[in-house]
Amino acid sequence: MGFWNWLFGGSDQHNAAATSRTSPRHAPRSLEREPQRAVAVLEEPADAPAVAEDDDWWKPDGDTHTEWVPPARPELSHEARAFENLLISHFDGHDLSLPPLLNGAERVLPVLADPDCSVAVLADAVAEDQVIAAAVLRMANSPLYRGVHKITALQPAISRLGTRAIRMLLVHESLRAATLHCAEYDREFARMIWRRSLASACVMRGLARFTGHEREEAFLMGLLHDVGNVVVLRVAHQDQSAFRYDGELDVNTFEYLCYETHQELGELVADGWSLPPTLKSIIADHHEPPSADDPHRVARLMVQATDMIIALLGFGNLVPYDLPGSRPVRELGLSQREDFVAFLRELPEHLNESVSAL
Repeated sequence: MGFWNWLFGGSDQHNAAATSRTSPRHAPRSLEREPQRAVAVLEEPADAPAVAEDDDWWKPDGDTHTEWVPPARPELSHEARAFENLLISHFDGHDLSLPPLLNGAERVLPVLADPDCSVAVLADAVAEDQVIAAAVLRMANSPLYRGVHKITALQPAISRLGTRAIRMLLVHESLRAATLHCAEYDREFARMIWRRSLASACVMRGLARFTGHEREEAFLMGLLHDVGNVVVLRVAHQDQSAFRYDGELDVNTFEYLCYETHQELGELVADGWSLPPTLKSIIADHHEPPSADDPHRVARLMVQATDMIIALLGFGNLVPYDLPGSRPVRELGLSQREDFVAFLRELPEHLNESVSAL
């Protein structure tokens, strides 16, 4: 059984069987594993801006939008057009290299697969990999899971998180490594993509309490719905000459090319990793308004609301959305809910703390 089938198909995890809204694509023809390299932690710069904490940040002054606004197409240089064509040429999966799992994740997974596994045995397996062990302690003490007392040992950390969260953590750390591996190519873009993915995951987990979604499943939707952006960064990393001009990277061009290709490239990742149908469907199409009979309508609306929230909070190009008046929030039935307003009021501080902690 493949990793993703096991991860989402276990007896303790809901696995909705549904068909992708988009037409099926060919699976990547080259999915061989790459040699893993040590990945340096991308530390948060001392002067990194915090997200806005103004009163009613979710209702900015002036002209606002109630629908998601895609990035405008910039004037593309010759090199940028060549890179655009290179990305599009990968839509059929030709020679596409996908990020592998961390070695530590592969060692822990068989232990987690045993329904009779004890916390002590799982802690011993986690302790064999310093990256995974540190991540377990970090997440157990993060704002998402922390209790009254700080945890400094693996067994109580694992008990606090539970097996579902440990599985989620393995995905989190593997995607983190895949993204930050490209930091040697461009630190700014690697940091931008990772922070945005993590912020989206935290927002989605918070929204789950209003929609009845399982929190860890919502976290993964937020973390992975833009996974195609990581492929864009990896392709640029592998063929730097196709996207470098005048010695610098153009942020607007990079953002536009991510938008233009991330759903198609993300769908290839979903096929190559055997992601479950629900998550694959979200990855492949999450910007268009869902139809009334879409089986994943609520999840799609959550992702669209999340994209608006993180844009308002500075995890990308700032767009002035009227969040309560936006279509996704209205269709989720959250516009007039006082508990949703309270959630929004606390969100900037929560995100600042969570993104820094994770």
